[in-house]
Amino acid sequence: MTLPSEPPGEDETRFLVARAQAGDDEALEDLFKRHHDHLLLAVRLRLGTRLRSVLESADIFQSVALEAFRDLDNFEPREPGSFRHYLNTLVLNKIRDRARYFDAAKRQGGERAPQSQLAQLPASDPEEGYRDGSGRFEKLERAIQQLPEDMRQVLVLRSVDGLPSQEVARMLDKSDAAVRKAYSRAVAQLASRMGEENAQ
Repeated sequence: MTLPSEPPGEDETRFLVARAQAGDDEALEDLFKRHHDHLLLAVRLRLGTRLRSVLESADIFQSVALEAFRDLDNFEPREPGSFRHYLNTLVLNKIRDRARYFDAAKRQGGERAPQSQLAQLPASDPEEGYRDGSGRFEKLERAIQQLPEDMRQVLVLRSVDGLPSQEVARMLDKSDAAVRKAYSRAVAQLASRMGEENAQ
């Protein structure tokens, strides 16, 4: 599969969530590291040119990560990938908040981190980068950004957010067949673009 897989070990993720909810700082930091690159990819793919001109990925990423772990007590594992969906939902909400601030010209800087164990999470650099040293996330991000908007939208919802085809169809007000067709075409184009990236 072209897209990076979900961080390995669903059972271990559930175990770490339970430990973190019980106040285990090491488990909290482990979760942060485990989901860092996948969450950062979800953030960057949703920062369009308009928002990129005034917002830093690191600012949004740090804000989303802090809120996600601050609200960890509200998370209940339900199915494989549910933690990824939980995190990405917060990404969407945060970006919508930032867009509203931008449009109203009222944004006055980043959020303050709460004075708690969350402040001990690894800090974001001014230019947040992927921690996977292979470069696959950077290549994947570039390749997805080059897809046509309709294909990119379907691909992100299906493969990055992990939503089923029927749910994506409902969200986009399209038929399931249309979503499946767009997704297949997106995956094919993505594979081609990734092949070109790897050949360079």
